[in-house]
Amino acid sequence: MKRLAATILLLLVGAAAHADDLAAHRLFHIERNKNANIVCYDAQVQADGTLPEKNPVVVYWLKLAEGGERKGLKRIERKMAYGFKVENREGDRLELKMKADVGRNVFVEAVDDTFRAFIDIDGKRSCLDHIYIFADESGIMPSVEYIELFGVDAATGEDAYEMYLP
Repeated sequence: MKRLAATILLLLVGAAAHADDLAAHRLFHIERNKNANIVCYDAQVQADGTLPEKNPVVVYWLKLAEGGERKGLKRIERKMAYGFKVENREGDRLELKMKADVGRNVFVEAVDDTFRAFIDIDGKRSCLDHIYIFADESGIMPSVEYIELFGVDAATGEDAYEMYLP
């Protein structure tokens, strides 16, 4: 029994040490009109400054309307709304195809000593800060009325903004 307890303890310590080897770099988040809760997308950066092969980007709820607790997405939320698929990967450059139809893919790239998300906003390559989704939830299924993209123009450093209908 003591040997089993010791083995479990070593596994837990090893898992904790592995988790400490990864640093989260916020890429962007999604806000909604429903409440203050946001969906966060973070790059998982290893100690050597690279992204791991498995799960280079994680997504989760930050329940700001409920005390700021972090919670994982439900399976249906990952599959239908807020998940993503890594379409292409070249080293530490990723192309994310979002489940939420934001009209274009998001690119994750190393910039200086961190990672950033890039997307075209109003036809210009921009560093993405956040996405705002306004949905009508009066029916059986939510209906997205409009989407807003907020960021910074990568070439000029000026604020970038675009609103469009899905």
